[in-house]
Amino acid sequence: METTALGALRPEHELLLALSRPELTIEKQQEIRAFLAAHGTEIGWGEFLDQACRHQMLPLIGRHLSRLRLTHSDAGKPLVPYRWIYSDVYEGSRRRNQVLADEYARVLRALNAAGVRYLIRKGPVLGEHYYHDLAARRISNIDVFLRRSDYPRLQEAVTGLGYRMGELDATGSSIVPFDRRTELYWKVNLTNTSLPYARVGDRDLVESYLVSSMFSLFQPMLGIRDDADDFLDRSMPISLYGVPARMLHPADQILDACIQIHLRATLFYYIESGKDLLVRNFLDLVHLLLAANPETLDDLRARVARFGCGASAYYSLVHTWQLYPDLVPEKFVDEFRPADTAYLNEYGAFDGGRFTWKRTFAERLFDPRRIDEVAACSKVPGPRSVV
Repeated sequence: METTALGALRPEHELLLALSRPELTIEKQQEIRAFLAAHGTEIGWGEFLDQACRHQMLPLIGRHLSRLRLTHSDAGKPLVPYRWIYSDVYEGSRRRNQVLADEYARVLRALNAAGVRYLIRKGPVLGEHYYHDLAARRISNIDVFLRRSDYPRLQEAVTGLGYRMGELDATGSSIVPFDRRTELYWKVNLTNTSLPYARVGDRDLVESYLVSSMFSLFQPMLGIRDDADDFLDRSMPISLYGVPARMLHPADQILDACIQIHLRATLFYYIESGKDLLVRNFLDLVHLLLAANPETLDDLRARVARFGCGASAYYSLVHTWQLYPDLVPEKFVDEFRPADTAYLNEYGAFDGGRFTWKRTFAERLFDPRRIDEVAACSKVPGPRSVV
């Protein structure tokens, strides 16, 4: 069952990637059943579940396994133990995301009433408009992109809904302010964003609601100048959770995903939290590419050239191609290939250093101990759910 260009993988990891796809054709379903019949006894199911959770893929995997009855052979023989785990997680994800949808619809209505000019990035948009399944993609916060001049109106709108700038306390029962060191670091070094506003969750399904905001798609360490109005002018109208809103232009969504994958994979901040390499983020990019028409891809080429972020585009595209070679055209990826690709094996450049991984991308992807190899540590204080 060769689904990637990563080479030989452990059976648990091979199965995870085979199931981490937008849709499964009849042929893919048959391949997965045959693989389970042949290798089911070799699979460490604890490792499989752990990796599915680490990579935030369990809801989608649960959908495929339960809806398509891949847990059983055509003859009805069980192929996967504890089938109920996968159906329960998928339905639990639906309930959780519905609670978040109801809450973030309140936020959108408040922003609209306040006359804030904004667009919504990432999770909520991807889940509703690209995955087309409220349950398949786990979300946590709502990420608002706006002009810095509109930020006071956003603050007023969300505080009026009971949000405070801060994070959950150790007991998970209240929101406490960030310490002064964290606030100062964000103001000085992360000028493209602000610390999030949070509200304690109303139900057991949601610990807290988070509203994040950004004024630039590019973090300061990238040295790229952009104009919020440019992205806002190009944004597209959508209905999100039943409320009128806007999202990034499709080409800018791909650009945003590429920048984020590169940053997350190489910043100490994310490596330390284990969120540097997530299959979900590569799958997000696949969804965006599959939905893109030729005009969108031409626009993407122009945007990458304009902002000089070809290195990030190639980094993200080539690794996504390695995971999904049948869904991401290699010829398209090669268009962004720079003369020197040594940086593909490096990390820490955006932190001011430059270090080389001792192991390949494939070897690191499923090994949480990769952090032991890291040569330095992040100087960024504060919550790991931000940036």
